[in-house]
Amino acid sequence: MTENKMGQVAAMFGKRLNERFTVDRKGYRFQARFTEYGLDIMGEWDNPYFDVNANVLQELLTGQAVIVDE
Repeated sequence: MTENKMGQVAAMFGKRLNERFTVDRKGYRFQARFTEYGLDIMGEWDNPYFDVNANVLQELLTGQAVIVDE
């Protein structure tokens, strides 16, 4: 088994695991947090039929979404 890297991913964005923050994705803002299992989206963007979490994580990593200070 390999080491879980989510703490390092959170640190890349200046966050800690389970710390809430705001994401701006194409003009829409919502709350999220990094957990040991990945990115966790909270609120209206949470969708049981589509893995929004993985898509937003990819968009954060590629610069298509950003973490904003509010």
